[in-house]
Amino acid sequence: MPKTPCSLPRRRFLSVSATALLGFGAAGAAPAAARARRVPTPETTIDAGPLVMALTFDDGPSPQYTPQVLDVLRGHGVHATFFVCGDNVGLYPDVVRRIVAEGHVVGNHSWSHPHLSDLSAAEVRDQMQRTQDAVAKVGGRAPVLFRAPYGDFADASLAVCADLGLRPISWSVDPADWANPGSATIADRVVAGAATGAIVLHHDGTEGGDDNPEPGSGGDRSQTVTALKSYLPRLISAGYTFTTPDAHPPR
Repeated sequence: MPKTPCSLPRRRFLSVSATALLGFGAAGAAPAAARARRVPTPETTIDAGPLVMALTFDDGPSPQYTPQVLDVLRGHGVHATFFVCGDNVGLYPDVVRRIVAEGHVVGNHSWSHPHLSDLSAAEVRDQMQRTQDAVAKVGGRAPVLFRAPYGDFADASLAVCADLGLRPISWSVDPADWANPGSATIADRVVAGAATGAIVLHHDGTEGGDDNPEPGSGGDRSQTVTALKSYLPRLISAGYTFTTPDAHPPR
């Protein structure tokens, strides 16, 4: 079955069953781990004060575009969150080290960017745990944030988040940069969606490494870099500042 773009999942977008929220299995008995830690729900905004937003970048790291994004962020003194795929971490460890060294946050975006609702619970756990281990090995610390590929937060992934102490992070502003609509369009969409607490979704890499680019994108993230150069000065001039979700408790 063909994949859809990261921001447009086929089905069950951000769906969470009542049993998953309560931490109950099919038999109706709550496992000890679920009782001890409530299953979280995906966060679409942050609570960090007036005119504070969060920038996030998915599907990397990329040896070509992530360094360009980092250069722009450093030029404006902005920190962001990079939700990385575990297979890309193994391919480009030096890029991950630079992300960490420059004060940004590395989040878990699964190992190979599948639709998690298509996988068994064991496969979902493997996707997430392998990425935790890969990031910890390269960056020195396991992620504390998780974003599901395509925004497909299957019940199993939320249960694993509870077990691993991960916060599931979604978004509120999606400029669809994966579709390469033009850098001006991407920038205008971000500016139009800018608001206190907003989480912006961007892409700096491609799922599964360079041999498996996001459908329709060809793996080209240059428009995202150009858009970032355009809108950051505009938002900063308007009084916005930027943070990372890990620094603030959920609403």
